[in-house]
This record gives sequence, structure tokens and C-alpha cells, in this order.
Amino acid sequence: MKNNKSLYFLIIFAALLLAYYVTLKLDAPNYDLRFDRHAAIVNNTIEHPYKYRLLNPFMTQVYFTVFKLILPVKSSFLLAYFIQNILVFGFLLFSVTKYLSVWFDSSGVIIGALLLAVIALLCLTGWDTLGDLTTAGIMALGFYFINTKKVNYLYLLLIIGAFNELQSILLILFWFLGERKNLASSKMWLKFISFVLTFAVVYALIFLFRGTSPASDLNTWAERKDMIFNMHNPGFIVLWALTIVPLLFFALKDFKSKPEFLKRNLLTVIPAFYVIAFFIIARMNEIDKALTIFLILIPLALYTLLPKHIKQANL
Repeated sequence: MKNNKSLYFLIIFAALLLAYYVTLKLDAPNYDLRFDRHAAIVNNTIEHPYKYRLLNPFMTQVYFTVFKLILPVKSSFLLAYFIQNILVFGFLLFSVTKYLSVWFDSSGVIIGALLLAVIALLCLTGWDTLGDLTTAGIMALGFYFINTKKVNYLYLLLIIGAFNELQSILLILFWFLGERKNLASSKMWLKFISFVLTFAVVYALIFLFRGTSPASDLNTWAERKDMIFNMHNPGFIVLWALTIVPLLFFALKDFKSKPEFLKRNLLTVIPAFYVIAFFIIARMNEIDKALTIFLILIPLALYTLLPKHIKQANL
């Protein structure tokens, strides 16, 4: 009970601090941009891909609508997003602590969660980051369910994730490729197909409900020219090196002795979708979109850095 109270205190305290920082340093200075994008999403007048990222804007719209009854519009809007910031950071940290608890004791979990919180703060490279933080929380909770053999809960996460970001579909690959025996099991292949169909159906319904033009969606991506942007703006290398290389060094030490789920995904999903694909279809300086990398690297590194805090059953 005492250890649980310590974890809950960490989650609440860190979530409040991070939410306050984001509200003060990102939301308030960019109020006009933030408000315009929020209104455009709620009113369905925005372009791809924000058109389909509904979860956080619509949740925040509920608080905003209530606060407007008693407060000025700007104050209501910032207060609404402060509350949503708390919820998102709280969800992320809760998910991470549950996930890390699969392999580490309470001290190891706290250290890992604090490390993720510091990295997340450094990775807030834009003024609209709640969707990416929510995705990381969904991934972490999904990883917990995968490693505790509660895979059917992924259906719910995929449904929720479809209302947040398309990236959530990668949770299926993390599960499927995270264990070698899945590839040879017809039962697991059927489960894989059912997961894909679940996400696809929900996302298709969002597409239909919100209205879409495939040609305009493709044009939006093409006009961004992300790969060319990355090639001409190599400054992201410093940020990626500072955050990833030290963890990768410890993650690779005694690699064979570490959990299969972490090892296999570090060698498959992470390089394929968070390095190669990311370089082609996203901007590398927006590393907050790749927070899932750290959900794999941190526990791998902690296995080397904190051997005394590994649960006995995992030794």
C-alpha cells in the first residue's frame, strides 16, 4: 500500500508540474494558434490529419463550454487545456508505471517514470503535443497488457487510439512481432487480423463521419515534403543523439539476457517505423511524435543500470 501511495504521489505531482509548464510555456504564448486549431477541429473545418484527431479537442471542448459560462473566453480555454494537460500527463505516467512494474520493483518503476517525464519535457518541440503524449500513454498501457497476457484489452485501446492518432495502429505490430511464436500460430494470425479490422472499421467510420477527400489528404502530405525538410535541417541529430544514444548504449549491453518483447521490438518496429518511416513522412525535429522509442529503450537500459531493482521472477 505504501509503495502504491508513493507511485500515485509521483504521478499526480509530476502531472501537475508538467501540465503547468505546458500551459504556461506552450499553450498561453500560442493561444491564438491553439484556439484556431481547436475550433477548426471541433467545427470540422481543418485539413488532414488534424481532421481525424478528435480525442483531446472534444474532451477539452466539454470543459471549455462549461467554463465559458462564468469566465472570459481566453481564461476558459487555457483552464480547459490545463485540465486536459493534467489528464494526459497523468494517463501517460500511470501507464508507464504499470508497464515498468512488469519487470521492476517500486524503486525501479519510479526511476523509470521520472526518466520518461524528463525526456518527455525535452521532447515537447511544438505547441500542439497532447495527441503525441496520449499515443505514448496508449502504447505504454498496451505494452502492459501484452506482457501480462491481457491481450484482449487491446481492442479497447485500438478503438480509443483511432480517435487520437493513426500511429496507434502500430500497437498491433508491437504485440505481434514482440513474441516469436506469434508468427507460427494460426490463432495469433487471426487475432492480428481482428485487431487490424477493429482499428480499420473505427477509423473508416471517423473518415466517413468527418468527410474526406483522399486526393486532398495525399496532397497535404506531399506538400509538406518532410524527407526533404529533414535532409536540409539536420539540427534534429543533436536532439536525437542526446536523448537516444545514452539509453541505446545501456540497452544493448547484455542484450541477449533481456526480455523478448523489448529486444524484438527494438530490432523490428522501432527502426522500421520510428526511424526509417519517420524520416520519410514526418519531421525529425518533432521527436515528441516518437516517444514510443523511449518506452522500449528505458526498460532495456534499466535492466543494465538497475539490476538490483529487477523483480526476482525476471532474473
